[in-house]
Amino acid sequence: MPYQNVAELFLLNARRFPNRIALVSGDRRLSYAELNEEINRLARGFLALGLRPGDKGAYLLRNCPELIEVYYALQKIGAAAVPLNHRLSAAEIGRLLRFSRCRLLVYGEEFQDKVAAVGDLPVDLLLCRRAENGGKTAAAAGPGAPGTAAGPGTLGDAAALGSGEEPALFRDAAALSRLQFTGGTTGLPKGARRTHRADLAEIISVMMSSRMGAKPGEAVLVQCPLGHHGGHSWFTAALSSGAKLVISDVFQPAAILAAIERERITYLLLLPPGTYLRLLDHPDFARYDLGSVRLVQSSAGAAAPDVVRRIYQGFPNCEVNYGWGQTESGTGTSLILSRAMLAEGAPALSSVGLPMPFLEVMVADAAGREAAPHTVGEALVRGPALFSGYCGQAELNREIFLPDGWLRTGDMMKRDEDGYLYMVSRKSEMIKSGGENVFVQEVENVLRLHPAVEECVVFGMPDAVFGEVVAAAVKLREGASLSGAEIRAHCRQHIADYKKPRLVRFISAIMMDEAGKIRRGEIINQLRKEEAAWISD
Repeated sequence: MPYQNVAELFLLNARRFPNRIALVSGDRRLSYAELNEEINRLARGFLALGLRPGDKGAYLLRNCPELIEVYYALQKIGAAAVPLNHRLSAAEIGRLLRFSRCRLLVYGEEFQDKVAAVGDLPVDLLLCRRAENGGKTAAAAGPGAPGTAAGPGTLGDAAALGSGEEPALFRDAAALSRLQFTGGTTGLPKGARRTHRADLAEIISVMMSSRMGAKPGEAVLVQCPLGHHGGHSWFTAALSSGAKLVISDVFQPAAILAAIERERITYLLLLPPGTYLRLLDHPDFARYDLGSVRLVQSSAGAAAPDVVRRIYQGFPNCEVNYGWGQTESGTGTSLILSRAMLAEGAPALSSVGLPMPFLEVMVADAAGREAAPHTVGEALVRGPALFSGYCGQAELNREIFLPDGWLRTGDMMKRDEDGYLYMVSRKSEMIKSGGENVFVQEVENVLRLHPAVEECVVFGMPDAVFGEVVAAAVKLREGASLSGAEIRAHCRQHIADYKKPRLVRFISAIMMDEAGKIRRGEIINQLRKEEAAWISD
């Protein structure tokens, strides 16, 4: 690959389409030339403040143009980006900054108190993104030297130190581009090291899989957090393909519907998947012209057929795409679900699709060999988009990286004769009940087939006789009613009797993070403390 820096794909479009709109955020509209000039000012400002290739710059920002500008400015000078989830506590932010040895922290003004609560900030440079005047310029900074941890400057202060001229571009495909902390669903967040080469392969794979860039006039609306791996994939793919990127920070149905109509959106990414139902249920939905949408992207789990059916009714010219992926794998699997497949009830509807470009997936048995069709095994992946290991965790890296470049994903899957992959469970979430293995996702998928079930969480509860029994926390759709006995009868129609939930709990809400992933650890820990509320078999 001739490219050595992830910014080169964006730069290609800045040269080809300088006057084309690159970024829309609220009332702000930036052309490719204008966005590139803003990035250059920041890049040169960072250099003037002493950032050098190999340094790390963290950002604690909601979805805004400055997040994108900071990211590309760091890439251009060879510093690595460290996105931080703004929902983290001050203590967690401090730990991650110290662990990653960041020299720079850029944060939104709305997080001023949280950043102050960190205490002794382990960074050399501290810059605040002000809310007024487009986020960069503002009143004078607090006491201390501008841009130092002793007294923060503004992001505008840094940009004022540079010019819009193109800086010398750092080019080393093997260098660290991004340190992406995982969501921590299986424990504390881990810093996934992603190189320029890996992220370039990921961007191109996403573009090819979604066919982004295949036609002129494309517009991509992203509402999920840009600091998460999925949001990062989509904003970099959009700007690398020459599309217009429209970003939204919070879910406001009327504003999103108006943006789809006004900007002629062709690609739509909202999270979690249930957000599409909230959009479809807006009382003024039918008033908007949504015919421009060609692809609706779902993530964080396969969309249920009834949800897909409603999406097709609301967006008359779209296809739905969903799949599986990890920060570690870079890309993953993808399934563009056609209307014909939905009408036919094709078996592949319950799959996570086929491997995306450049990614090999092997379902391995206990001996590490390719498992037979329909046999559950661990998914191993291989390809140029893979990460290069967890920061500071040499022992764990030796466990997950196998000979010949294979990476253990920790996800249990099976494959059919046509190559479609089916997610069964996280390896760590397998329930051992009475000597039988029960895969969590298999039970959850069956529960979601019931028309009264909106969402669920399945896990193991300790049991003196069986070791563990299957427990299910179920959120019903509005106005629906269901009993524990009806839940178990439904499950018996689809799966073996020993897999059915012996314990059932109906709950009013299921906590999710901003990427649309269920906060399993928090939910399970809470529910295990409330044994009296469970309905037993």
